[in-house]
Amino acid sequence: MNPQKKLHDWYLLHKRDLPFRKKKQAYPIWISEVMLQQTRVAAMLPLFENFLNRFPNPEELAKASEEEVLAHWKGLGYYSRARNIRKAAIQLVNLYNGSFPKDLELVLKLPGIGNYTARAVLSIAYDLPYAVLDGNVKRVLARYVGYTKNILGPKADLELQEKANEFLNLDFPGDHNQAMMELGATICLPESPKCLVCPLMEGCFARIHGKTKDLPIREKSQKQISLQGEIWIVQKDDVYLLIKEPKNRFLKGMFHLPYGFLGELPNNEYQPSDFFHFLGSLKGKSQTLGTIKHTITHHKLEYSVPHLKLNHTRDLESFLKTSGIDFKWVNLDSLETEFPSSLAKKVKKILLY
Repeated sequence: MNPQKKLHDWYLLHKRDLPFRKKKQAYPIWISEVMLQQTRVAAMLPLFENFLNRFPNPEELAKASEEEVLAHWKGLGYYSRARNIRKAAIQLVNLYNGSFPKDLELVLKLPGIGNYTARAVLSIAYDLPYAVLDGNVKRVLARYVGYTKNILGPKADLELQEKANEFLNLDFPGDHNQAMMELGATICLPESPKCLVCPLMEGCFARIHGKTKDLPIREKSQKQISLQGEIWIVQKDDVYLLIKEPKNRFLKGMFHLPYGFLGELPNNEYQPSDFFHFLGSLKGKSQTLGTIKHTITHHKLEYSVPHLKLNHTRDLESFLKTSGIDFKWVNLDSLETEFPSSLAKKVKKILLY
Protein backbone atom coordinates (compact mmCIF):
# COMPACT_ATOMS: atom_id res chain seq x y z
CA MET A 1 0.00 0.00 0.00
CA ASN A 2 1.43 3.39 -0.98
CA PRO A 3 2.01 6.03 1.75
CA GLN A 4 -0.70 8.36 0.39
CA LYS A 5 -3.29 5.56 0.67
CA LYS A 6 -2.12 4.73 4.22
CA LEU A 7 -2.40 8.39 5.16
CA HIS A 8 -5.89 8.67 3.66
CA ASP A 9 -7.12 5.54 5.45
CA TRP A 10 -5.68 6.82 8.73
CA TYR A 11 -7.38 10.19 8.27
CA LEU A 12 -10.82 8.71 7.59
CA LEU A 13 -10.49 6.68 10.77
CA HIS A 14 -8.96 9.27 13.10
CA LYS A 15 -9.98 12.74 11.89
CA ARG A 16 -11.38 15.06 14.52
CA ASP A 17 -15.06 15.97 14.34
CA LEU A 18 -14.80 19.69 13.55
CA PRO A 19 -17.70 21.93 12.43
CA PHE A 20 -15.92 23.28 9.34
CA ARG A 21 -15.50 19.70 8.09
CA LYS A 22 -19.22 18.97 8.06
CA LYS A 23 -19.79 20.18 4.50
CA LYS A 24 -17.56 20.98 1.57
CA GLN A 25 -18.50 24.65 1.43
CA ALA A 26 -15.87 27.19 0.48
CA TYR A 27 -17.06 30.04 2.72
CA PRO A 28 -16.89 28.34 6.18
CA ILE A 29 -13.69 26.53 5.13
CA TRP A 30 -12.12 29.88 4.23
CA ILE A 31 -13.19 31.52 7.51
CA SER A 32 -11.89 28.57 9.52
CA GLU A 33 -8.54 28.59 7.75
CA VAL A 34 -8.03 32.31 8.34
CA MET A 35 -9.05 31.97 11.99
CA LEU A 36 -6.69 29.05 12.53
CA GLN A 37 -3.69 31.14 11.54
CA GLN A 38 -2.03 31.95 14.89
CA THR A 39 -4.90 30.34 16.87
CA ARG A 40 -5.36 26.83 18.26
CA VAL A 41 -8.44 24.83 17.25
CA ALA A 42 -9.89 24.63 20.78
CA ALA A 43 -9.72 28.40 21.23
CA MET A 44 -11.00 29.11 17.73
CA LEU A 45 -14.11 26.87 17.66
CA PRO A 46 -16.55 28.94 19.79
CA LEU A 47 -15.42 32.12 18.01
CA PHE A 48 -15.86 30.42 14.63
CA GLU A 49 -19.41 29.31 15.42
CA ASN A 50 -20.34 32.74 16.77
CA PHE A 51 -18.88 34.42 13.66
CA LEU A 52 -20.76 32.08 11.30
CA ASN A 53 -24.01 32.62 13.17
CA ARG A 54 -23.71 36.36 12.62
CA PHE A 55 -22.18 36.20 9.12
CA PRO A 56 -23.45 32.92 7.59
CA ASN A 57 -22.41 33.81 4.03
CA PRO A 58 -20.29 36.31 2.07
CA GLU A 59 -23.33 38.52 1.46
CA GLU A 60 -23.93 39.10 5.19
CA LEU A 61 -20.23 39.67 5.80
CA ALA A 62 -19.97 42.14 2.93
CA LYS A 63 -22.94 44.18 4.26
CA ALA A 64 -21.52 44.48 7.78
CA SER A 65 -19.50 47.44 9.00
CA GLU A 66 -15.79 47.01 9.67
CA GLU A 67 -16.35 47.76 13.36
CA GLU A 68 -18.93 44.99 13.72
CA VAL A 69 -16.65 42.47 11.99
CA LEU A 70 -13.77 43.46 14.28
CA ALA A 71 -16.03 43.06 17.32
CA HIS A 72 -16.88 39.49 16.26
CA TRP A 73 -13.17 38.81 15.70
CA LYS A 74 -12.34 39.66 19.30
CA GLY A 75 -10.12 37.03 20.91
CA LEU A 76 -8.38 36.02 17.69
CA GLY A 77 -5.94 38.93 17.40
CA TYR A 78 -4.18 40.00 14.19
CA TYR A 79 -7.12 42.22 13.27
CA SER A 80 -5.86 42.94 9.75
CA ARG A 81 -7.13 39.42 8.96
CA ALA A 82 -10.68 40.44 9.89
CA ARG A 83 -10.51 43.59 7.80
CA ASN A 84 -9.23 41.58 4.84
CA ILE A 85 -11.92 38.91 4.99
CA ARG A 86 -14.56 41.64 4.92
CA LYS A 87 -12.87 43.24 1.89
CA ALA A 88 -12.59 39.83 0.23
CA ALA A 89 -16.27 39.10 0.92
CA ILE A 90 -17.21 42.36 -0.79
CA GLN A 91 -15.20 41.29 -3.85
CA LEU A 92 -16.73 37.81 -3.82
CA VAL A 93 -20.20 39.36 -3.87
CA ASN A 94 -19.38 42.00 -6.48
CA LEU A 95 -17.30 39.86 -8.82
CA TYR A 96 -18.42 36.25 -8.32
CA ASN A 97 -22.01 36.39 -6.99
CA GLY A 98 -20.82 35.41 -3.52
CA SER A 99 -19.10 32.18 -4.63
CA PHE A 100 -15.43 31.31 -4.47
CA PRO A 101 -13.89 31.12 -7.95
CA LYS A 102 -12.30 27.76 -8.77
CA ASP A 103 -9.18 29.37 -10.19
CA LEU A 104 -6.07 29.66 -8.02
CA GLU A 105 -4.87 32.90 -9.61
CA LEU A 106 -8.26 34.56 -9.11
CA VAL A 107 -8.44 33.47 -5.48
CA LEU A 108 -4.93 34.81 -4.83
CA LYS A 109 -6.10 38.25 -5.97
CA LEU A 110 -8.61 38.45 -3.10
CA PRO A 111 -7.47 40.62 -0.15
CA GLY A 112 -5.59 38.75 2.56
CA ILE A 113 -5.59 35.37 0.81
CA GLY A 114 -2.15 33.88 0.34
CA ASN A 115 -0.87 30.69 -1.19
CA TYR A 116 -1.75 28.44 1.75
CA THR A 117 -5.32 29.68 2.27
CA ALA A 118 -6.13 29.67 -1.44
CA ARG A 119 -4.88 26.10 -1.85
CA ALA A 120 -6.66 24.92 1.28
CA VAL A 121 -10.04 26.31 0.21
CA LEU A 122 -9.82 25.08 -3.38
CA SER A 123 -8.65 21.58 -2.45
CA ILE A 124 -10.97 21.01 0.52
CA ALA A 125 -14.10 22.62 -0.94
CA TYR A 126 -13.68 21.65 -4.59
CA ASP A 127 -11.17 18.75 -4.52
CA LEU A 128 -8.84 20.63 -6.84
CA PRO A 129 -5.25 19.27 -6.94
CA TYR A 130 -3.42 21.89 -4.87
CA ALA A 131 -1.11 20.79 -2.06
CA VAL A 132 -1.02 23.02 1.01
CA LEU A 133 1.98 24.08 3.04
CA ASP A 134 1.48 25.29 6.61
CA GLY A 135 3.57 24.88 9.73
CA ASN A 136 2.31 21.37 10.47
CA VAL A 137 2.78 20.20 6.88
CA LYS A 138 6.30 21.62 6.75
CA ARG A 139 7.23 19.64 9.86
CA VAL A 140 5.71 16.40 8.53
CA LEU A 141 7.37 16.80 5.12
CA ALA A 142 10.76 17.80 6.51
CA ARG A 143 10.84 14.68 8.65
CA TYR A 144 9.34 12.34 6.06
CA VAL A 145 11.52 13.29 3.06
CA GLY A 146 14.59 14.32 5.08
CA TYR A 147 14.65 18.06 4.33
CA THR A 148 17.80 19.10 6.16
CA LYS A 149 17.83 22.83 5.36
CA ASN A 150 16.42 25.62 7.51
CA ILE A 151 12.64 25.58 6.95
CA LEU A 152 12.62 29.31 7.70
CA GLY A 153 15.20 29.97 4.98
CA PRO A 154 14.49 32.01 1.82
CA LYS A 155 14.09 29.01 -0.53
CA ALA A 156 12.44 26.61 1.91
CA ASP A 157 8.82 27.34 0.99
CA LEU A 158 9.47 26.84 -2.73
CA GLU A 159 11.39 23.61 -2.17
CA LEU A 160 8.91 22.20 0.35
CA GLN A 161 5.99 23.18 -1.90
CA GLU A 162 7.55 21.02 -4.63
CA LYS A 163 7.81 18.12 -2.15
CA ALA A 164 4.19 18.67 -1.11
CA ASN A 165 3.05 18.71 -4.74
CA GLU A 166 4.89 15.45 -5.43
CA PHE A 167 3.38 13.77 -2.38
CA LEU A 168 -0.22 14.95 -3.02
CA ASN A 169 -2.89 12.26 -3.31
CA LEU A 170 -4.51 13.32 -6.60
CA ASP A 171 -7.57 11.13 -5.98
CA PHE A 172 -8.42 12.88 -2.69
CA PRO A 173 -6.50 16.18 -2.56
CA GLY A 174 -8.78 17.81 0.02
CA ASP A 175 -8.66 14.86 2.39
CA HIS A 176 -4.91 14.52 1.82
CA ASN A 177 -4.24 18.14 2.81
CA GLN A 178 -6.38 17.84 5.91
CA ALA A 179 -4.66 14.53 6.75
CA MET A 180 -1.22 16.15 6.54
CA MET A 181 -2.34 18.98 8.81
CA GLU A 182 -4.06 16.54 11.18
CA LEU A 183 -0.95 14.38 11.32
CA GLY A 184 1.16 17.37 12.27
CA ALA A 185 -1.36 18.52 14.87
CA THR A 186 -1.90 15.17 16.60
CA ILE A 187 0.93 12.72 15.78
CA CYS A 188 4.01 14.36 14.23
CA LEU A 189 4.33 16.83 17.11
CA PRO A 190 7.19 19.33 17.50
CA GLU A 191 8.29 17.56 20.68
CA SER A 192 7.90 13.82 21.30
CA PRO A 193 6.24 12.76 18.03
CA LYS A 194 4.16 9.56 18.28
CA CYS A 195 6.06 7.68 15.59
CA LEU A 196 4.77 4.22 16.50
CA VAL A 197 1.19 5.11 15.53
CA CYS A 198 2.07 7.23 12.49
CA PRO A 199 0.74 5.96 9.14
CA LEU A 200 3.90 7.25 7.43
CA MET A 201 6.27 5.52 9.88
CA GLU A 202 7.74 2.99 7.47
CA GLY A 203 9.08 5.48 4.95
CA CYS A 204 9.95 8.36 7.29
CA PHE A 205 13.54 9.57 6.91
CA ALA A 206 13.66 11.13 10.39
CA ARG A 207 12.45 7.96 12.13
CA ILE A 208 14.69 5.64 10.13
CA HIS A 209 17.78 7.78 10.79
CA GLY A 210 16.94 8.74 14.37
CA LYS A 211 16.56 12.42 13.54
CA THR A 212 13.05 13.24 14.75
CA LYS A 213 14.53 15.57 17.39
CA ASP A 214 16.74 17.30 14.82
CA LEU A 215 14.18 17.89 12.07
CA PRO A 216 12.84 20.24 10.99
CA ILE A 217 15.67 22.74 11.35
CA ARG A 218 14.30 26.13 12.40
CA GLU A 219 16.72 29.01 12.60
CA LYS A 220 15.03 32.34 13.22
CA SER A 221 16.71 35.40 11.79
CA GLN A 222 14.21 37.85 13.31
CA LYS A 223 15.19 39.10 16.74
CA GLN A 224 12.79 40.02 19.51
CA ILE A 225 12.19 43.76 19.84
CA SER A 226 11.42 45.07 23.34
CA LEU A 227 9.60 48.40 23.62
CA GLN A 228 8.62 50.53 26.60
CA GLY A 229 5.62 52.79 26.30
CA GLU A 230 2.44 54.22 27.76
CA ILE A 231 -1.18 53.37 27.07
CA TRP A 232 -3.46 56.14 28.30
CA ILE A 233 -6.86 55.98 29.97
CA VAL A 234 -8.42 59.38 29.28
CA GLN A 235 -11.70 59.72 31.17
CA LYS A 236 -14.49 62.30 30.91
CA ASP A 237 -17.28 61.71 33.43
CA ASP A 238 -18.04 57.99 32.94
CA VAL A 239 -16.75 57.61 29.36
CA TYR A 240 -13.30 56.89 27.96
CA LEU A 241 -11.41 58.11 24.90
CA LEU A 242 -10.68 55.88 21.93
CA ILE A 243 -8.82 57.15 18.89
CA LYS A 244 -8.01 55.90 15.39
CA GLU A 245 -4.63 57.18 14.20
CA PRO A 246 -3.68 56.97 10.51
CA LYS A 247 -0.01 56.11 11.12
CA ASN A 248 0.29 53.42 13.75
CA ARG A 249 2.79 50.57 14.01
CA PHE A 250 0.15 48.43 15.70
CA LEU A 251 -3.66 48.32 15.86
CA LYS A 252 -3.99 49.91 12.43
CA GLY A 253 -7.48 50.82 11.31
CA MET A 254 -9.11 50.23 14.68
CA PHE A 255 -10.25 52.47 17.51
CA HIS A 256 -7.91 52.01 20.47
CA LEU A 257 -6.72 53.59 23.67
CA PRO A 258 -4.01 56.20 22.97
CA TYR A 259 -0.53 54.73 23.19
CA GLY A 260 3.06 55.49 22.29
CA PHE A 261 6.62 54.29 22.84
CA LEU A 262 9.40 55.99 24.79
CA GLY A 263 13.16 55.94 24.98
CA GLU A 264 15.56 54.76 22.27
CA LEU A 265 13.46 53.35 19.42
CA PRO A 266 14.66 51.01 16.63
CA ASN A 267 13.42 53.17 13.73
CA ASN A 268 10.86 55.76 12.65
CA GLU A 269 7.89 53.38 12.56
CA TYR A 270 7.81 53.33 16.38
CA GLN A 271 8.00 57.10 16.84
CA PRO A 272 5.19 58.47 19.06
CA SER A 273 2.54 60.67 17.47
CA ASP A 274 1.98 64.37 18.10
CA PHE A 275 -1.11 63.46 20.11
CA PHE A 276 0.95 61.19 22.35
CA HIS A 277 3.26 64.18 23.01
CA PHE A 278 0.15 66.29 23.71
CA LEU A 279 -0.93 63.78 26.35
CA GLY A 280 2.59 63.88 27.77
CA SER A 281 2.10 67.59 28.44
CA LEU A 282 -0.81 66.62 30.73
CA LYS A 283 1.19 63.96 32.57
CA GLY A 284 1.24 66.02 35.76
CA LYS A 285 -2.57 65.76 35.98
CA SER A 286 -2.59 61.97 35.58
CA GLN A 287 -2.11 59.07 37.94
CA THR A 288 -0.13 55.98 36.84
CA LEU A 289 -2.14 52.85 37.67
CA GLY A 290 0.60 50.30 37.00
CA THR A 291 2.11 48.41 34.08
CA ILE A 292 0.95 45.75 31.64
CA LYS A 293 2.86 43.46 29.29
CA HIS A 294 1.74 42.55 25.80
CA THR A 295 3.24 40.59 22.90
CA ILE A 296 2.60 41.23 19.19
CA THR A 297 4.51 38.96 16.75
CA HIS A 298 8.21 39.44 17.63
CA HIS A 299 7.57 42.56 19.75
CA LYS A 300 7.57 42.45 23.54
CA LEU A 301 5.74 45.51 24.80
CA GLU A 302 5.58 46.93 28.32
CA TYR A 303 3.20 49.80 28.93
CA SER A 304 2.72 51.99 31.97
CA VAL A 305 -0.91 53.06 32.28
CA PRO A 306 -1.51 56.77 33.05
CA HIS A 307 -5.11 57.58 34.05
CA LEU A 308 -6.18 61.13 33.18
CA LYS A 309 -9.53 62.49 34.35
CA LEU A 310 -10.70 65.63 32.55
CA ASN A 311 -13.49 68.02 33.43
CA HIS A 312 -13.17 69.88 30.13
CA THR A 313 -12.14 68.24 26.85
CA ARG A 314 -12.41 71.19 24.47
CA ASP A 315 -8.62 71.57 23.98
CA LEU A 316 -8.08 67.84 23.64
CA GLU A 317 -10.87 67.37 21.10
CA SER A 318 -9.71 70.45 19.19
CA PHE A 319 -6.21 68.95 18.94
CA LEU A 320 -7.61 65.66 17.68
CA LYS A 321 -9.78 67.33 15.04
CA THR A 322 -6.93 69.55 13.86
CA SER A 323 -4.66 66.49 13.62
CA GLY A 324 -7.21 64.53 11.56
CA ILE A 325 -7.52 61.83 14.22
CA ASP A 326 -10.89 60.09 14.56
CA PHE A 327 -12.07 59.71 18.13
CA LYS A 328 -15.04 58.66 20.22
CA TRP A 329 -16.01 58.34 23.87
CA VAL A 330 -17.23 54.94 25.10
CA ASN A 331 -18.40 53.63 28.45
CA LEU A 332 -16.46 51.00 30.36
CA ASP A 333 -18.90 48.18 29.58
CA SER A 334 -18.39 48.60 25.84
CA LEU A 335 -14.62 49.23 25.95
CA GLU A 336 -13.70 45.69 24.85
CA THR A 337 -16.33 45.71 22.11
CA GLU A 338 -15.27 49.07 20.71
CA PHE A 339 -11.56 48.25 21.12
CA PRO A 340 -11.55 44.50 20.33
CA SER A 341 -8.08 43.59 21.54
CA SER A 342 -6.79 41.71 24.57
CA LEU A 343 -5.04 44.99 25.42
CA ALA A 344 -8.44 46.47 26.30
CA LYS A 345 -9.10 43.63 28.74
CA LYS A 346 -5.71 44.13 30.41
CA VAL A 347 -6.25 47.88 30.77
CA LYS A 348 -9.78 47.41 32.08
CA LYS A 349 -8.51 44.95 34.67
CA ILE A 350 -5.87 47.38 35.94
CA LEU A 351 -8.43 50.21 36.00
CA LEU A 352 -10.86 48.19 38.13
CA TYR A 353 -8.22 46.68 40.42
